[in-house]
Amino acid sequence: MSSFKILYRLVFVLVILLTLMPGVWGWSVENLVIIPGDGPVSPHTPVTVTYKVHFASFNSQNTLDMYTDLSNATWVVTKTDIIEDVPAVTSPLLAKSGSRVRIDGWTLSYVRRQIELNVQLQGTAPDVAQTQDKTIIRVQEWTSDAQPLTDTGISKKYQIFVPTPTPETPPPTLTTAPTQIVQDQNTPEPSATPTKKQTYSPGPAPVLVCGMLAALVMFMAVTRKK
Repeated sequence: MSSFKILYRLVFVLVILLTLMPGVWGWSVENLVIIPGDGPVSPHTPVTVTYKVHFASFNSQNTLDMYTDLSNATWVVTKTDIIEDVPAVTSPLLAKSGSRVRIDGWTLSYVRRQIELNVQLQGTAPDVAQTQDKTIIRVQEWTSDAQPLTDTGISKKYQIFVPTPTPETPPPTLTTAPTQIVQDQNTPEPSATPTKKQTYSPGPAPVLVCGMLAALVMFMAVTRKK
């Protein structure tokens, strides 16, 4: 067998392999930026994600799936067509709200051009009851029967931190103890002295008494002289 035929067969096999694995070799996620730059984050924290998806090739039967757990998520995607020796052309592709965006393979698969998607995702960290991990962004290729291709794309998670509530301590109840009178054993207890009721008995005036006695003495003297 000639060397030309061997080379031809090797090239043919290589092309078949590349065709069977377009999701692995045909595209990549680049320039991923997430603000805030790292977790954990609190619920309702605003989050912005920007990245670029570069396509050298893509299986037209498959789908590019982009997903987030962010609340109130909004997506803005632009598409840039890159053709050799021709200025790149950028055009809006979609603007959508929701947790998931899917782009069909026909939009992403071209033979003589490369494609770049510029994606901006905005949302807020979801409201959760307890601390847990949530997906900020996941980009993956899905087959025609809606099965994700493993080892494709990226997946980035953040911890949503919820502090453990501190149980409220009721204020202490103030109790008033009955007042106790403690008697000092060294101090004699005063005894109650009965109070004597004072009475007044009127008697003869002193001048009157003296006058009567003087009159009696004079009367007796006169009587004796007779």
